[in-house]
Amino acid sequence: MRPAPVVSARVVLATEPGTPGWPNEDFAAAAPGAAVLLDGATTIPRGTDTGCRHGVAWYAAALGATFLAAITATPAVPLAAALAAAIADVRARHEASCDLTSPATPAATVTALRPEPGGVAYLALSDSTVAADYGPGLPPVIISTPHRAAGADPAVAARARTGILPLDGLRGVALLSDGATRITDRFGLLGWPAVLDILRTSGPAELISQVRQAEASDPDAERWPRVKLNDDATALWWSLAD
Repeated sequence: MRPAPVVSARVVLATEPGTPGWPNEDFAAAAPGAAVLLDGATTIPRGTDTGCRHGVAWYAAALGATFLAAITATPAVPLAAALAAAIADVRARHEASCDLTSPATPAATVTALRPEPGGVAYLALSDSTVAADYGPGLPPVIISTPHRAAGADPAVAARARTGILPLDGLRGVALLSDGATRITDRFGLLGWPAVLDILRTSGPAELISQVRQAEASDPDAERWPRVKLNDDATALWWSLAD
């Protein structure tokens, strides 16, 4: 794989747990030339035996940090191959102490960005979202997948959706957990152009604030039926410099 081009970018992120006293099961991080966001798959009902002594928050953070290291290493490898290697690495860390054959073993959705020849490469696995902003008059590019989250099997990485976002006209790209996207795909209060406008002009913390306001307006989940009254919400905005 050829070296990645130099793409000047500014990264801003915000995250907020959904349940007081419960770990935030989202994870987001950035390094020069790459960013990742993972959303740990909450075990429902809480207290279910997952077979793992570490928990979902640990798994999301461990996989996210390992994946970020893998996609910033030299020489570069394809994003899906890096994800498979990261899953295998994390599996090796706890398979001796945990039952990873349990159907409830910790898992996480995965999204990632990395500049590559021709544009910004992306990866999306399960229901976290990659959202690209191409400016006024052009529809945003919204990417997620219906596939199951990344658990203990590296083979799931092959089901991730990958591709290249062309740089021409690209103003920025967002990585979003489903706790952040619920304001549009579940509540229907904002369209995608409005979500991207908030991220670009006011930042990820403002988007999460508006999500929390919407959740607070429906404390009994009557208007928007949902299992989680308040979900962990994380948003990362990758703004391309002019």
